[in-house]
Amino acid sequence: MGTLLNIFDFLVLCLLVLSVLRIVWKELQPGSGSLVLSICVALALAILALVSLTAYMGLVDVSSTFTQVIFLIVLLVMATLLHSAWSGKPAA
Repeated sequence: MGTLLNIFDFLVLCLLVLSVLRIVWKELQPGSGSLVLSICVALALAILALVSLTAYMGLVDVSSTFTQVIFLIVLLVMATLLHSAWSGKPAA
């Protein structure tokens, strides 16, 4: 179950990074600074996602099955919110 949670967390974090980058790229006006800002945001998000994934993997390895189920529920909620943000429809 721990490996499944690690893979699922990696996918959710990748979707989160892509969603934020898509929003930043869409809202910026075309110009010389927009590409630099997008690269800075991408690097910051990648570092945040890597640190988050590393901490999460450490927590999953030492946690009980009940805690792993709670982590899975949190990841499912995050994935659902990311899906609603990606589709552009407001969450119900």
